[in-house]
Amino acid sequence: MKLTPIKVKGKGGRKPPWKPPQPQGNMRKRGQSEDASSHDGHDGPRPSRRPKTRRPAALIEQLPTEILERIVLLSQNLNVPRSSLRIGFLLSNKSFYTELLVAAFDPTWDLWFGCYVESTHSYADYWEDYQRIGGDPDFQSAVLACPWVDLNLIFEAQQKWYRRDGTQRYFEHIERWPTMLEVEYRTVANPDHQPGLGHLMQDVAACFEADWNHYCARLNSFAMACRFDGKFLDSLEWTSRSNWFIEIHPLTRIPERFLTGPFGWDEAKLLFWFVRGGARALPEYITWESTKRGYENIMSLEDEHLGFVLLYLFYELRVFQVDNWPAFLAGEKAKEAGAHESAQNGDMKGVWHLAKLIMIQSVYQHLGITDDEGDS
Repeated sequence: MKLTPIKVKGKGGRKPPWKPPQPQGNMRKRGQSEDASSHDGHDGPRPSRRPKTRRPAALIEQLPTEILERIVLLSQNLNVPRSSLRIGFLLSNKSFYTELLVAAFDPTWDLWFGCYVESTHSYADYWEDYQRIGGDPDFQSAVLACPWVDLNLIFEAQQKWYRRDGTQRYFEHIERWPTMLEVEYRTVANPDHQPGLGHLMQDVAACFEADWNHYCARLNSFAMACRFDGKFLDSLEWTSRSNWFIEIHPLTRIPERFLTGPFGWDEAKLLFWFVRGGARALPEYITWESTKRGYENIMSLEDEHLGFVLLYLFYELRVFQVDNWPAFLAGEKAKEAGAHESAQNGDMKGVWHLAKLIMIQSVYQHLGITDDEGDS
């Protein structure tokens, strides 16, 4: 027979070890008890969980969308849409995107719309005098870096600006082209958009398409010559970029995603918009590793015409200049292009020949040799 335990004050058994509280379990039990008490004596389905309470909107989130848009446009602060999900949702519409593009490029378009770079020459080193261009390159760069930017949206924004402030402005299509080869001007069906012909612009997209078609037609003939008569093009005189317009501030940065690929015809047209507007690849903001990846994506394409256009657009953007590409990389790619050109018998032979010419020119620039000295 066991002894009867006697409880003595202050002498208890071992206490269980301390465990941290479980707030989620307590809240779940409390919610279930509240749901049970609230539904006692009432008919209807019983909710499975307690409804979540919504956090009240901040004061700035309660502002009308029009005022939020004005705040962003006047402050030029693109972090405002990122400050909250509600504000980002309110400002996610095509109308605001076009207004943002207009606000970024209006100072540049207002001063130089339809003007060639060479037509604005008035003193030495005029192109390096960035204060006369107008516009904020940092703001333009930030807007172009947004993921929603595409060519159709840019056209819509420029058309909106033209209806407001650009009517009755004279516009002349590009007459000088990136090669010395001649092509019939009749490659574009619309007679109002011939090279060198001036007119009052009615449709921004139509004028761009005309310049794009002429550009591709010239490069197509250039590619044919590279494929069948490469020796003639070894002494090709590269033309300058002074025949482009001033639609982008020279210090505006090209987003890296436009230079790395993958590439298609839409990406090629967007790069042509940068070239046509006077942009260039700035070595302070774009690394040679990024442009090397883009170059390799171009050379891996199966469409010769697309590869030729993209490669020449890279050249126009000065991707392969001394400041952008190191000497060892230019020499390595020149050897690679020469080997592929010798082994190629198909459509990509012209693209590899153009790549070899560009890389050899880049090597000459690193060595301080002119093209004439290199040919000799």
